[in-house]
Amino acid sequence: MDPIIGALGFAVLFLLLFIGIPIAFSMCLVGLAGFAFLVGTGQSIEGFGIVAYSNTAHFVLACIPLFILMGQFAFHTGITEDLYDVIYKWLGAFPGGLAIASVFASAGFGAVTGSSVAAVATLGTIALPELNRHKYDPVFSCGTIAAAGTLGILIPPSIPMVLYGVLTEQSIGKLFIAGIIPGLLTAVLFSLMIFVRAKRKPSLAPRGESFSWGERFSSVWKVWGVLSLFLLVVGGIFMGWFTPTEGAGIGAFGSFVLLFALRKMSRKVLVATLDESIRLVGMIVLILIGASTFAQFIAITGLNIFFADWVSVLPVNKYIILTAILLIYLALGCVMDVIGMLVLTVPVIFPVIIKLGFDPIWFGVLVTVMIELSLITPPVGTNVIIIRKVSGLSMGQVFKGVGWFFVVDCVVVAILVMFPALSTWLPDLMLN
Repeated sequence: MDPIIGALGFAVLFLLLFIGIPIAFSMCLVGLAGFAFLVGTGQSIEGFGIVAYSNTAHFVLACIPLFILMGQFAFHTGITEDLYDVIYKWLGAFPGGLAIASVFASAGFGAVTGSSVAAVATLGTIALPELNRHKYDPVFSCGTIAAAGTLGILIPPSIPMVLYGVLTEQSIGKLFIAGIIPGLLTAVLFSLMIFVRAKRKPSLAPRGESFSWGERFSSVWKVWGVLSLFLLVVGGIFMGWFTPTEGAGIGAFGSFVLLFALRKMSRKVLVATLDESIRLVGMIVLILIGASTFAQFIAITGLNIFFADWVSVLPVNKYIILTAILLIYLALGCVMDVIGMLVLTVPVIFPVIIKLGFDPIWFGVLVTVMIELSLITPPVGTNVIIIRKVSGLSMGQVFKGVGWFFVVDCVVVAILVMFPALSTWLPDLMLN
């Protein structure tokens, strides 16, 4: 074992990423070259095949394409419009009510798709015109939608949580359930911040229309499909009726049936759904193969064990080390995509977390929140890029709009660190 070679491997990897080589190919290249240097070219190529197959042939990974398929089918049912309409009828009359409706609509959309990108793109075309029509400040509106979209990867089902569970051999079901309270907490704090800002400066987010109680209650029937699907999948996992993979299959079938029941299935929709699902799954599998190859190389060099042992004996409080790790995620989020950041860091950082005695499920939720932040931090900010294209505002204006939401996300991280039970209480109640 030679940790120095592992550290050099990381340096080369970041160099390749800096010059623009996709992360999947960069990790494969460094992993293969490192293998060849340590054990020989023949064994390196042979080992690549074994590692690539063994790390992608997990039964549990089948839930990734199934959850993606579930989300794509659900997207074509038009659930976002219905969710937005229902929540607007209930909350629109409050200061900033239309923006608050956008937050909870995004949370609801994330509950059946697990995609922040889809949430932002969809809400950008549905909610943004309404926000503009009610004379909301454009910068504030775009910041709200970009930030609200991050809830898609925290509220289950969540693809990043699936990958974290596979990389760390933790229960994906528990990770899903652990994200519920933090996800709702984030939505509530986002909404509270919107309410306070709108109350102090009404021109920022004027009140919307007021609806009768009859109109409010009658609108709820529109989202019965979404609520049923979410309760079936997440409730079934919580109760131990089925595994996350089985739940993903049931959810995909349920959204497919829902599409037919609403008479929105067509050949065009089916082709578009399958095309997008295959594209996303292919990207994730390629990154997983690259990550597993690179992680195996790092394991052979012993860098992860060396790093864990070195950090665990540092003469500082373990929460200072945790803060440093979270800051590393914050920095990486400025230059890397969500999945790449996750698969690159977890194999090295996770042993440190275990050595320090932290709960792995709780840390999985923290990592997911930090990944949320990466979606709205410059210069990458995937959600910001999407909403900029929809709105026509500059990147600087949208980043200004997400500023307060970034602060709220940091507050959420602090709360989760101080009160770990917010992430661990529900998983501890699971029947299986």
